[in-house]
Amino acid sequence: MKVRPGDNITIYCDRSVTLGFHFAWIRNCSHENQPSLEIDFTKWFQKTFQRFSSVYNRSSNSNDLHITNISLSDLGLYYCAEVENKVIKDENGVISSSKVYYYGTRTTRLSFAEEVTSCSGLNITSTPRVSDCVLCWTLLFSVCPVCVLLSSICLFCLCQRKTTDAATDQKDHLRGRNTIEGEDEEVCYASLDVKTRRQKQRKTKRVQSSDFSTYAQVRTDTQ
Repeated sequence: MKVRPGDNITIYCDRSVTLGFHFAWIRNCSHENQPSLEIDFTKWFQKTFQRFSSVYNRSSNSNDLHITNISLSDLGLYYCAEVENKVIKDENGVISSSKVYYYGTRTTRLSFAEEVTSCSGLNITSTPRVSDCVLCWTLLFSVCPVCVLLSSICLFCLCQRKTTDAATDQKDHLRGRNTIEGEDEEVCYASLDVKTRRQKQRKTKRVQSSDFSTYAQVRTDTQ
């Protein structure tokens, strides 16, 4: 299980509670010179166990381990066990007691992500990892202004394009209207010109034929 300094976690146990037994948790360190730690809740008053507490799990009928304010000294391999206190009397009548451990099958290893695993008593320093929340907020404040800027540029280009297209359409409309009006005027003027020329030609022909007839008659009378 990957943890960060200061986290609060719960480690689950798969060993059910048995009447007459008490629960204990064992932590083994990967370092060979570091002894195992037995977390016995019958000794909860000891300073070593102040950050550890037992949480009863109804679904599995077991006692889970809750650790507050995780530190470097809490790293290691955890597993639960039921402990039975047996009293034995030998042949000479001497009474002695012993502990019998019944372990669960589930183990949990606590370690810092991308950091060196260590246990208490070892003088090994470790730099805490940057919080994921801080990284998320940093990315958020970095990306948002860029997105807003790009959106503004796209909106400006779109509005400018619409304005240009509207102006172009208006100019084309005005040009077409002027062209139609100009063509109508030219057609009118052309029809008037044609009519005037025909009238002039008719008048000219009539005058010429009249003059020619008069001149011929006068010439005949003289002879």
